[in-house]
Amino acid sequence: MRLVTGIYAGRYPEQIDGWRILCEQEKTPFRLTTEPDCTVLLCEGETPRWLEAFMSAGGIAVLSGVRPEDLPFSTDYIGAASLDTADFSDFGEGIAQIKSIIQVFNGDGKGTLCLHEKRKIKSGLHPDEYPAVLWQTVGKGGCWYTGIPLSELICALGDTLRATPNGAGYSERITAIDKHLLLRVMRKLLVSAYEKRGLPYTYLNYYPDNYRSVFIFRVDVDGVYGDNLEKISTAAKQAGIRVSFYVNQNLCQPESERLLQIDPSHYIGCHGREHNLYTTEAENDRNIRDCRQWMRQLGLPEQPGFVAPRGMWNFALNRALENNGIRYTSDFGYCIYDLPFYPYDHGKRMAVKQIPVDPFSTERAYVKAQEENTEVPENYVRNRFLDTIHNQYSAGMPIILYSHPQYFGSLAEKVLPVIEAELEQLNVWHATMEEFDQWWDVRDSAQYTASWEEQSGLCISGELPAGVYVQTEGGKPNVGR
Repeated sequence: MRLVTGIYAGRYPEQIDGWRILCEQEKTPFRLTTEPDCTVLLCEGETPRWLEAFMSAGGIAVLSGVRPEDLPFSTDYIGAASLDTADFSDFGEGIAQIKSIIQVFNGDGKGTLCLHEKRKIKSGLHPDEYPAVLWQTVGKGGCWYTGIPLSELICALGDTLRATPNGAGYSERITAIDKHLLLRVMRKLLVSAYEKRGLPYTYLNYYPDNYRSVFIFRVDVDGVYGDNLEKISTAAKQAGIRVSFYVNQNLCQPESERLLQIDPSHYIGCHGREHNLYTTEAENDRNIRDCRQWMRQLGLPEQPGFVAPRGMWNFALNRALENNGIRYTSDFGYCIYDLPFYPYDHGKRMAVKQIPVDPFSTERAYVKAQEENTEVPENYVRNRFLDTIHNQYSAGMPIILYSHPQYFGSLAEKVLPVIEAELEQLNVWHATMEEFDQWWDVRDSAQYTASWEEQSGLCISGELPAGVYVQTEGGKPNVGR
């Protein structure tokens, strides 16, 4: 039996873009389909006429963003609700910001939707709480289903000032939707679908050489601030950390000669001429092109990396980056804490990948303290970075930290050695953004098929580049070729 995930290709391709992003991140075999020719079926909104027959014969589906009329069975439908959050604690992912109109169902399931958000619990009563995701058996198979448009939310635009979803009490202007948490829930539903069929779920290793995570330290150079930039460069080199610096032209111009003090062991990329995002492709194009030209004239190495000013992102920026030969960007206004992925624009995969980052920065912590007339506690920055390291490592996700020279420069000599000492105890690949980008390209190029036979087990065939191998949820399997 060929193991392949089918994504139902209905009338609205943008609805399934999030499912495509997940399957591409995982590098699990998948295809768009309009026929019942797959092992597991993923749908968003629309469902096929043959869905009931598919499940009755033993097929398993994951259905997101569905309405009661999309389902081939009766439901206890509650109605539409406008909710800010969904509680995915049953999936091990906590509370996710969703900001969406969703369809609410009652029944057997996991997670919690609370129709009365931010209310105190009185007399131990929890009125109008319903499962976020429900299970329904149909014949020999069945489906997970939810009224939350999980897939469409992955590509939704919009950022806002809010608390970061890590419980640290830190706020930043980040993506309005916790896409990283939704993707983790979507992955768990997909894996569960294969488990319910009694079949292995296959995907490719996220990092080379059996590493559990990757560590990258990024510095957005929004001004040199005297010796602070050089302090970061020197402290990082002494600690064995290669920093990925991104230079903004206008904010660095008064002290531009100091940019040449960045040690050659580090990576230098572009952070735009103006420290802002533009609405049009042409304006974004000029902002990128002018900065790169200025960097060349200054004698800085020309690199194909970019991070957006203020963490802001839009489709016009991504197209402008492609025009300039940029391969990746990293913007917390679009996604945080996750694996790299290629955004989709209304059903079309874009050429410039997104590499999500932890949105905490030393500078924002200091600004927040000033706004609240408080002080940044001693060792707060160090502990905040260490928390992210352990949280991301535990989840097997990338550890990408960032700050700026303004305040972190004076802390670098103390903080970076502590970070490195902690990382030495973990199975982590030290990389620059450029190296991680290149690795992801290699991994993305892999082509393979997976099949399962009761007698011979799991069989893999195809072209896997050096360092890339097939995993199952249980780890690296013994497979035939």
